[in-house]
Amino acid sequence: MDIQEKILKTALHLFFKYGIKYVTMDDIAKELGISKKTIYQFYKEKDDLVTQLCENEMKHHEHDFQEFNNSANDPIHEMILISNKMKTFMQNINPMFFIDLKKFYPTAFARFQSFKENFAHKNTLSNLKEGIAQGYYRSNIEPEFVSHFRLNQIEVLMFGNTFSFEKVSFAKSYELTLDMFVYGICTLKGHKLFDDYKKLI
Repeated sequence: MDIQEKILKTALHLFFKYGIKYVTMDDIAKELGISKKTIYQFYKEKDDLVTQLCENEMKHHEHDFQEFNNSANDPIHEMILISNKMKTFMQNINPMFFIDLKKFYPTAFARFQSFKENFAHKNTLSNLKEGIAQGYYRSNIEPEFVSHFRLNQIEVLMFGNTFSFEKVSFAKSYELTLDMFVYGICTLKGHKLFDDYKKLI
């Protein structure tokens, strides 16, 4: 691993643990045991570092979601695979990371919005249409609306600053919203399959 990769990995770890705002370039340098000057050889300011990290994370998510789409047995299985990935992701993140991202880093936040409005929407829309065709989702739902609703539901959870996550963890909150969403759009056939998958988790 080269020095630039180490900087990105260390910064991401600290940002996830403490939030972005309260981690300085000095903190990152100290954690790495290098000078701050070395970091500035690659990133002229913290904003550049956060933007690159967000770009990397979105590309990882795009790759993983495409893999889930290719390997899933059916649309509900794809939902489960994505959910498991997201729960693992959220278990290791201080929710302040997302609040800081939206409030202080508009360029990086715009990359998240692009991922949501383009890749994630297209992926969710495809899942919904396929689930309807296979009889797992109700035929009277409006896929376009439901896709946007689901993605905005997740965004409110991540960026809304309306939940404390003291009694229900960040990761558990994601799981609960998925349950409400899937049970709401499924047929009885879909409910049974979703329940069967949940028993295997």
